[in-house]
Amino acid sequence: MLTSIPAANLAVVEGELRRAKALVERRKWTERILLLRAAPEWRGPSKILAHGAAAQVAACPTVLAVLDAVSAPRDPDTYLVVLTPCDDSEIGLSVLAGAIEHSVRPINRWDLIAADFGAKRLDPRLAKKDWRWLAESLLDAKPRETGWRRLTGPMLTLETALNRLASVRLGGDMDDNQLDAATLLEWTRDDHAVAMFSSLRSEERDGLGDWLSTTVGPVARVIFRMLRNGHAIDAVPLGLAVSELYPGESPSTDVITARVRAEERFFGGQAPSPADMRHFAEACESLVIRWSISGHARLADSLCDQAQHMLQALGADRLAGGSSILDAGFDARLATLAQAISDALPAPRPTDISLVEAAWTRLCEHRRTVARTAEVGAVTAAVRLTRWLALPEEGPGTLQDAATVYLRELAWVDRALAQVWGANTTRIPSAEAAYGALYEAVRERRAGFDRLFAERLAAWSELSGNTDDLVLVENLLERVARPLAERRPPLIIVLDGMSAAVACELAEDIVSGRRWIETGRRDDGREPAISAVPSTTRFSRTSLLSGALQSGGQSEERSGFSAFWRGRSSALFHKGELHGGPGAHIAAPVITAIRDTSVVVGVVLNTIDDALDRGREDGLPHWNLSDIAYLNTLLDEAWVIGRPIIITSDHGHVLDRSADIHPASADTARYRAGTPGEGEIEVHGPRVLTGGTVVAPWDERIRYTSRKAGYHGGISPAEMVIPILIFVPAPELMPRGWAEYGTPVHAPVWWDAPVTAPISFPAKRPERKRPRKAQPTPDEALFDVVEASVPRPSTSIGASIAASELLAAQRAFVRRAPDAAEIAKLIDGLVAAGGKLPVASAASLVGQPVFRMPGYLAQVSKLLNVDGYAVLAEIDGGRTVELNVALLREQFLGITP
Repeated sequence: MLTSIPAANLAVVEGELRRAKALVERRKWTERILLLRAAPEWRGPSKILAHGAAAQVAACPTVLAVLDAVSAPRDPDTYLVVLTPCDDSEIGLSVLAGAIEHSVRPINRWDLIAADFGAKRLDPRLAKKDWRWLAESLLDAKPRETGWRRLTGPMLTLETALNRLASVRLGGDMDDNQLDAATLLEWTRDDHAVAMFSSLRSEERDGLGDWLSTTVGPVARVIFRMLRNGHAIDAVPLGLAVSELYPGESPSTDVITARVRAEERFFGGQAPSPADMRHFAEACESLVIRWSISGHARLADSLCDQAQHMLQALGADRLAGGSSILDAGFDARLATLAQAISDALPAPRPTDISLVEAAWTRLCEHRRTVARTAEVGAVTAAVRLTRWLALPEEGPGTLQDAATVYLRELAWVDRALAQVWGANTTRIPSAEAAYGALYEAVRERRAGFDRLFAERLAAWSELSGNTDDLVLVENLLERVARPLAERRPPLIIVLDGMSAAVACELAEDIVSGRRWIETGRRDDGREPAISAVPSTTRFSRTSLLSGALQSGGQSEERSGFSAFWRGRSSALFHKGELHGGPGAHIAAPVITAIRDTSVVVGVVLNTIDDALDRGREDGLPHWNLSDIAYLNTLLDEAWVIGRPIIITSDHGHVLDRSADIHPASADTARYRAGTPGEGEIEVHGPRVLTGGTVVAPWDERIRYTSRKAGYHGGISPAEMVIPILIFVPAPELMPRGWAEYGTPVHAPVWWDAPVTAPISFPAKRPERKRPRKAQPTPDEALFDVVEASVPRPSTSIGASIAASELLAAQRAFVRRAPDAAEIAKLIDGLVAAGGKLPVASAASLVGQPVFRMPGYLAQVSKLLNVDGYAVLAEIDGGRTVELNVALLREQFLGITP
């Protein structure tokens, strides 16, 4: 047998049979024998049916075998296809006389391939010896149902042929585009596809491997090296482990030892270059990160677990702790951060904050934080609380001051505290101790404020304090709802039991949609209201909806609401009236009332208050819009019809934290008659609706009834301070003199301060200096936060810009432009921070409330952005201010880089 004779496959035989059948029918020949010069090998069925022709296939290595096949009986209409290495001179005239075209036809695979692809020309490179295997492979791999997709051009190029073949052999769709690293890595996860590829002829397998190694690069080189050693299925987990085995710097002895073991195990001792391995590792990490966020989190977790087991088997399990992708690396970083927080307690110093922030930055650099969302949320809250503990304590002077401080700052503390309390620390036991110590430190400090608030409230209540500026539950409708109604009747949503901490979360959820405009009476931010005493539904909700202090139930609320809006149509709906029928989420009367813009509509939702009794089934510390039945639908209806909305509550709540202080028994959970004890206070006055006097606890741990998930009725700010959220669909619906609140919304400075640098505090707080350090690199300076009060020499760049002629000229085009001193402070602060500052820190520099910064920065931009060049801009969704320092110097001072 001539080894140079090509073998025929089913596609070749079918193609030749189709050509022969057409020739026989056109010329009306009687011959039915097709002689093909091919290797006497046949892997297909002995009988085939192709293009309407039935045929038998016979592999005949010798002339005698050909004679036997030709002489064997067969149906007259059945073709005989003879595969033989013999040529015309060997076959003999008697056999040739009965054959189609009276000759042994050589197989021209490329003709068949050109026809399959619809090509008029073939790339000359395809005729080279190196690509002989490609023709047979293309014929063998041709999709049976559809064939090869037709070319869009006249020529079949080598690249197209190889890409099409590779795509089919790897189990993917046909595509002229080059296969990429991600496609190859995904392919390694398919056991069947890898096994099918491994079963290909060695010529084709090696040829495709070499081609992909050239076109795809390092990832392909590593994969096909592993394939040759039977380890392709391990490619992705190995790639996740490789980062630690092939560090950029000089490896340690134990790393080298583990690397040698890996090379022996997965590459037969002949591993690709370290540079290829590092590229391979990066591609594997990117793929796993993509899987983590695209619905394949379980697969990503499994691959990371496999990688950790690999490192362990290689004697390098210690290296997993330094990984930026494996769970062990996340765990190690979280443990370090937990220790830094623990070391900083109970009273963190600036140096402690720096260490916490550095550990936090390191944790955030882990590339799979998305897979540990709950843990990241808890540790984020822990970092925020640590920052807050580093702030100096300041006692508010009046009840209004205390309520405002609680709403704007301590409610955020309570929000973070709920996350820390509910954290799952099973993976990192050391975090449990750190969170516990942090919780106690925060609660101790919070308790001091709670006591102070209770004392201010008791003193104010007894004297029937001035209410000119302070919103009370009984005048909330008068002071907030009625001015809105003058523009358009609002939808008033009362979330029974909603605390200020919960309101923070819900407001963020509402504002994130960027369709509602938040507004309020005060230009410095949201304002609080004060609940009735005791802070329970019976007293406070009835007073809220009636517009006057009184107690009662739903009937009193309904009649009181109607009486308050006398002279104007109104409707009040309670929980039991909201449920709609089939196909209707909310009852028709509610929808009808909301769509009638002449009617003031009130809706009471009890979801939060109900959860205090039984607890939440999901056990989560968060409250989102979707967690509160009917709320999203109500907001949508109000938006469509163009109604303002007020979201408020009748009282807040405290949660049960398993601290069982039960000093007395009573019919109610958080107030009683008698003599006050430790953690309690006696309150007198006309706003006390239990006969003018009551004993109530300011300590949130105290309860008088059986244990529940949460309580209300006490005198703590978490129960007494009522949040007021006001949103309008259009600016013209804002009452005259009210402020528009931009984004970011209302978070205290320590909440959103950049976690890559020490905290920046508001200007009113004492300066907290940081240790001096070397000049930062550009990356380090990216979010390096300056202190709120930035000392500057008289020749600072800010002072120079403020005094420049160009800035003076710009002022002629900007109404109510900020003064020169403020602009100088802002510029100097941004320059010192490397060109970027969070909006909250920038606000503290210029003495502006955070919510006013979008408008303020717009004015400054008009001054600095000469001729449309972006010298000053807001980035990161409005959370960061960016200054192009080089362009600023060039525009205003004529200094070029």
